[in-house]
This record gives sequence, C-alpha cells and structure tokens, in this order.
Amino acid sequence: MTTLTMTALGVAAGLHGALYGAYKDSPHESFRWRRFMREIGFALATTCLLAGFGASASRQSAFTIYLSVFALTRIVTEFWKLFVRIEPQDGFRIPTQIHCVVGVVHNPILRLLLGIGFIASIYGCYAGFTLIPDTVPIALRGLLVGLGIGTAEAIAGAYKDGTIEGFSWVKFLKSPSFGIIGGLIASGHTTHVAFLLLATIGSMRMFLELLFKMLVSNYTPGKFRALTGPFSDWYRLRQHFVVPYAATWLLYLLLCSHPNW
Repeated sequence: MTTLTMTALGVAAGLHGALYGAYKDSPHESFRWRRFMREIGFALATTCLLAGFGASASRQSAFTIYLSVFALTRIVTEFWKLFVRIEPQDGFRIPTQIHCVVGVVHNPILRLLLGIGFIASIYGCYAGFTLIPDTVPIALRGLLVGLGIGTAEAIAGAYKDGTIEGFSWVKFLKSPSFGIIGGLIASGHTTHVAFLLLATIGSMRMFLELLFKMLVSNYTPGKFRALTGPFSDWYRLRQHFVVPYAATWLLYLLLCSHPNW
C-alpha cells in the first residue's frame, strides 16, 4: 500500500470522527474548528505510526487500515481528553477528565499515570489475544477478540459513567455485542492479531456511535447537564455534517466489500 493511499485513508478516518463529534456537540459547545482539525491531525499522526509497522501494515487491506487508523485516533483522543487536557468541568454532568468516586482527578502526574494504565490495559488485551492458538478458526478468533475488547470497554464505561448514571445491563452489553460483530467483520480481512484488534475496535465504535447516537432522535450526549444546548442554530446547521459523514460510511461499505484492495 502506497503512502498516498494510507494518508487518504487516514484523512477519511479522521474526518469520520471529526464529523461525528461536531454533529453531537455543536449545539452544546458551538462548532470549533480547532477540535475538528485536531481529530484529523490525530488520524494523520496514527497513520504515520501504522506506517512504522512497515511490511505488516503494507500487507493489510485498505479496509483494515481505515478501521485501524480510526481506532487509534479514538484511543489518542480519549487519552488526550481524559488524562491530558484541562477544561472547566462546571457544564458537564459526567466529567470529561478522568474521575473517581470522590471526584475529578486534577493532579497532572496522577492523571498521566492513570493514562499509562489505560494504554497498558489495551496492550494487555492484545497480549492476551496473542495466546489464542493459530489452530482456532479465524472467525472464532475474531469473535473472541471482539467479545474480549468489547467487555473491557463495557467495564471501563461502567466505571466512568455508572457512578453518576447508575449501572445499566442494557448499556453494558452494547459494547460486547458490537465487539463480536466487529470482530467477525474484521476476521474476514486480516489474521494479524494487532490489526484484528484495531479493526474490531474501529467497527465497534463506528456502529455504536451511529446506532445509539447519530440515529437517535434528539439525542443529547450524557456528559452535558442540559438536554438542550444553548447554541440552537447548530441544531439546523449541523445537518451539513450528515452528507460527508454518510460518505465515510459509504467508504466503509465499499472497502468492506473488496477485501483484496
């Protein structure tokens, strides 16, 4: 795969995340070019990271690279928001910075240590998945990877939101369920454990965001205190994000149906 192709896939993956974020948050925070471009910048940076895999990355399909870049971008974004960025928390019902039962963690060193633990937990999942024998059929391997990483995300989400919203089995089971779907899809495109994991995360996040946020009428992100955002014009203006967002989904379907690309 050429550098130009990987770069184009990186931009598309970053654009998907940026459009989603702008659509859901703009009525509450207004549209912010800085955050929109940040997502694309993170995507390009993770594309360079994947290029560092050399031969392993070059042998992957365009679909796998697209999803892997998106997954890595989401991981980097979450790391930035939870463990690095500092912003006032008054307007949020669920803090956007890492928090525990007693409140938001403000100590920068402790936040970074927790962030390292966050990355280590993802690597730990990967290390565990490498123990799955090669004799296990690839579809079953994808199912196990999806179930494993989906359950890990569900546990993290239950910790992050459950102390404020209360625990919900319906919400908890979403990530494992769509993790399995993502793993089965990814297993049709790669046998490399790292890329299988990343592609699974990518599909899982895309489906969860589409079905339970983008397509939900009058959806309000749970992190905000108010159900209706103060930037009411953006309830109308954000419709401009729908067509390019749909185009990134069209690219997903196109690449998924051509595993040899």
